[in-house]
Amino acid sequence: MRRAVAVALLALLVSAPTRARAAEAEATRPSASVPKNVVLADLGLHVIALGYQRTLSDHVALSVSGGLYDPWTVTDKVGDIRGAMLRVRPYFFFTDHAPRGVWISPFAQGAVVRGTSQGEARTGGAFALGAAAGYAFLFGDVVHLSLGVGGQLHYARVGTDAPPSFYTAGIHVDGTVGFAF
Repeated sequence: MRRAVAVALLALLVSAPTRARAAEAEATRPSASVPKNVVLADLGLHVIALGYQRTLSDHVALSVSGGLYDPWTVTDKVGDIRGAMLRVRPYFFFTDHAPRGVWISPFAQGAVVRGTSQGEARTGGAFALGAAAGYAFLFGDVVHLSLGVGGQLHYARVGTDAPPSFYTAGIHVDGTVGFAF
């Protein structure tokens, strides 16, 4: 009897770490029900856009958005420069499986803009490079809310280097809300 108890206890002790690792792996494995797609409204500091985010792997997602660009915090008045933008950015998630948890995200953005420079309406280009960090919530595996802050270098040129054209470093604020599926 003692021998049987000793063998059973030894078997339990030997298998405990294996069971613990299996339970941990199960807990960190993404659920099949976690959505891989998000259609989102991008409500950043200088943009109002519509976008799409796709989970590429457990901790990486790619987002593309396009819409209105107005760098109102940089120019003298709202609407000095305004145009259509396209932004591409990967998200790297650290605390949970994409599309939720703590993330960092570099981005590149381009825009065709229009503004008045030296009394004349002109067309030009705008570009931004930056990075942000934040947190993405997924409520009921349906409502996606992501908030973040970071920095960016951005540039806009409308005909000449005179205002409202600019080249500056600044704060980047992220805010997206969307439907996950």
